[in-house]
Amino acid sequence: MTILVIQTQYQENYAAHNENYKHGVDEPYWKFKGGTTYYVNDLSEKDIKAINEKGIPNIKELITYENPGSREYILDFEIRKPGEDGPICEKWETPVELWYDRTDNQWKARTFKYDDDEFPMWNEAIIARAQQWVCEPEGGRNNFQQQYKTKNGWFDYKDEKLREELVT
Repeated sequence: MTILVIQTQYQENYAAHNENYKHGVDEPYWKFKGGTTYYVNDLSEKDIKAINEKGIPNIKELITYENPGSREYILDFEIRKPGEDGPICEKWETPVELWYDRTDNQWKARTFKYDDDEFPMWNEAIIARAQQWVCEPEGGRNNFQQQYKTKNGWFDYKDEKLREELVT
């Protein structure tokens, strides 16, 4: 299996929080705030050839953006073989899987993360989180869904049963 791994950088413009800030006139103050690891599984030889020749313009259009308050841009991308080239990201990161849904003719994304003792992130009742969305230009997300797993199963983030799970 061959995968495409993409690393991005996210920045916030702290000057945009100033009441009198005018974008393009006033001096911005961009602060580095992390980034995201994206990956695409099961690349074919045709996919690899296209990436080597043309880069990733379609994916770039979907995961990069810039506005007066924030921006995200690609730092690097590479074609890798999992297991041979090491992990695609640090253990504490939650990578985003991208795939092209040929049925709907659109790029989709999903994440999955187990909570663990080394990097606890959530209410102790939560075991895992899953998110899914349809990718839109300039980092947009359409049809966003998020679920949490507890000892009693999976619940949508808006489900009242989840709220009950979190307080008991």
